[in-house]
Amino acid sequence: MIQKYKSYLPFVGVGIVYLAGAFLDVMDIDASQYAAMSKEMMETGEYLQVKERANDYLDKPPLLFWVSALFFKLFGVSNVVYRLVPILASFVGFYATFRLGKLYYNSQVGYLAALVLASCQAMFLMNHDIRTDTMLTAATIFAIWQIAEFNETKRWKNLILGFIGIGVAMLAKGPIGLMVPILAFSTHFILKRSWKSFFRWQWLVGIVIAGITLIPMCIGLYLQYDSNPAYVNDPDKSSGLYFYFWKQSFGRLTGENTFASTDNQNPPIYFLAQNFLWSFLPWVLLFVPALFQNIRQLIRQKLRINGNLTSKSIPEGITTGGFVLPFVALSLSSYQLPHYTFVLFPLAAIIQARYLHKVLYEEEYRRWLRPSMGAQIFTMVILWALVIILCTWAFPLANILKWLVAIAAFSGSVYFLITRKNTFQALILPSLITILGVNFLMNTHVYKTMFNYQTGSVVSKYVAQQRVVSLDRFYVFGRDLHFGSLDFYRAGFTKDLVNSKDLLNLAKEGTCLIYTNNDGLKEIKALRQKVEIVKSLEKFPVSMVTLPFLNPQMRSKEVTKVFLVKFSLGK
Repeated sequence: MIQKYKSYLPFVGVGIVYLAGAFLDVMDIDASQYAAMSKEMMETGEYLQVKERANDYLDKPPLLFWVSALFFKLFGVSNVVYRLVPILASFVGFYATFRLGKLYYNSQVGYLAALVLASCQAMFLMNHDIRTDTMLTAATIFAIWQIAEFNETKRWKNLILGFIGIGVAMLAKGPIGLMVPILAFSTHFILKRSWKSFFRWQWLVGIVIAGITLIPMCIGLYLQYDSNPAYVNDPDKSSGLYFYFWKQSFGRLTGENTFASTDNQNPPIYFLAQNFLWSFLPWVLLFVPALFQNIRQLIRQKLRINGNLTSKSIPEGITTGGFVLPFVALSLSSYQLPHYTFVLFPLAAIIQARYLHKVLYEEEYRRWLRPSMGAQIFTMVILWALVIILCTWAFPLANILKWLVAIAAFSGSVYFLITRKNTFQALILPSLITILGVNFLMNTHVYKTMFNYQTGSVVSKYVAQQRVVSLDRFYVFGRDLHFGSLDFYRAGFTKDLVNSKDLLNLAKEGTCLIYTNNDGLKEIKALRQKVEIVKSLEKFPVSMVTLPFLNPQMRSKEVTKVFLVKFSLGK
């Protein structure tokens, strides 16, 4: 397809852009919360019991906290260290995607699949806004690849590695790490009419292996919750084991999960499909015909696969079933967020790669090259236009070096589009270079600028670096101000205040710094004590960007004023 040494260059470019995002601050709310909890775990040494600010935390499984705490212990607490393991896990996921595509198709399809996955917008986002989904995605596709290898070769090492992968995926985000492989292989076995495959005794061994992987987490949940009388005897509190294995995931489908029902009740069924349109860029317009052709071909094969690979036949049902069925199930959930479907993207990438391989290398399908290029040119124009608007109008970029990198990327995409030395350079490289250039500007400028409005991290780093007062004299006074970034960027917990009487009591012990909003500042001034505004900032939740916020003329109406105040007795 291309010279071997050149085949690694796109992934080097992807890695560079990922690393550029690794230096960004951790983003409120989820990423900063998980980072602060990991730091707390490292500081307390309580690895089996997950806590947030010394309080029991029953929501996400512990893998991200375990690994992040370990890396903080080894390399220190920083933005880059927090993102290092998820980035490395992503490349494991890319390799597993390559191997799965190669197993059922060929190395070219596998390579294209890995490239599509590595360069889709969701992966750029997941590798700087760190949640549990990055490790979940990598572990799930690794498990599917290994079990597929076992299914074809019957090698025990593949079975063992596959179910370890399932266990790790469940440690990352719960039963979804088991359900995606089950739905993928169930589809495959049904389409092959291989009913005996459902009843292999080796699956029982695999379940035991996955169970052993989960033992440390289960022990922690039992000690923290199920053996705790405060939880066992309180009907309003949940069993940790029950919550993890049922309520946290399946409760979102049944409505039993009260968090789901109160936060985002009955989202539209197209919510996840709508978010797929941006998260699978720049390949999303080509994914629609790719998925359609896969489904149509399976229908033409009378929903039967026999493993005989031709240019038209589909030899596996893992990718189609593993993508479509979980996507539909998640779309019916009573609680949804855009990143819920990211675990399915490696399977989508293989579906996409099969379509791309036909267009690039099979003469019979060459007629699809022109419309495919038209779709990609349209996507490229939109992406470049959006990032240029962001860097000239919303957040003007003055750094010449960054502009030169962006211009080089734009020129490279146009060059390969015009020269068209081969079909790979004509269809793949322009889109790849475009998404790299766009995300380079996003990670090195746009997000970096927006983090000036994430005042929790700004204030916390200022307090830690300037040492205006002792770190244990820093407090929060006001609603909707405390997020994980406050705790992550300074030692210990940021203390929240309840009422103005607390302020007076604290001031008796000496000068303190108060992070507050407009209402809080009015209350502080009403106490008629010594008040000095150290910093005045504009606050906005950067993970929920709106068009009015991006508009410089309207931004002042979207932000809220917050203050860092030095407070002491006297006038």
